[in-house]
Amino acid sequence: MMDVHMDVKQAMITEVVIFSDALNVELIDLLKKTLTGVKYNKPEIKNKLDDLAIAQPELATQVSDFEKWLVGEMEG
Repeated sequence: MMDVHMDVKQAMITEVVIFSDALNVELIDLLKKTLTGVKYNKPEIKNKLDDLAIAQPELATQVSDFEKWLVGEMEG
């Protein structure tokens, strides 16, 4: 179970709040930092999360799962 809230202003993600029992606190903090300030579009988000997975190989599987879910939920 995961609850993700993003504030988006002028197509930029300005704030990210994630609630989850499944993810560890370190990953949640990294996801928030990674997504804040990113343009709200699939390619930008995918690129940033791919970069995070490369930078944090021990979390790569969880980041990839989150990325697939988030991009899949986005319209357009």
